[in-house]
Amino acid sequence: MTALTLARRCTFLALALALLAPATLVHARSTPDPDKYARKIEKKLAHYKKGALLHVVFANNSDSTGSIGQLGDHSFTLVNVETNATETHNYADVYSVGKGSDSIGQGAGKHHHRPF
Repeated sequence: MTALTLARRCTFLALALALLAPATLVHARSTPDPDKYARKIEKKLAHYKKGALLHVVFANNSDSTGSIGQLGDHSFTLVNVETNATETHNYADVYSVGKGSDSIGQGAGKHHHRPF
């Protein structure tokens, strides 16, 4: 093996490592921060007026439709339109928030099916 061939192999190996290293760093950073996500949900809910009808899908794949109540530091209240009960939920437990529909009752709204 000549010195030139060895130098080419070392250069190729260094180039391959340089290309793969950022990919592993990007993957490590893509893990969501639970506190940051909770603040994002809190900001999204803050855009709605008190009493606005919302449809909330939770991380455990359950959902609730109701009017928004008080927003706290870590949780918010929602008055369920079906049961008229006041529910308290943590921001971190919310998967998505959207405007509620005028249709009330089981099977009336859209169904969210998550892949897990």
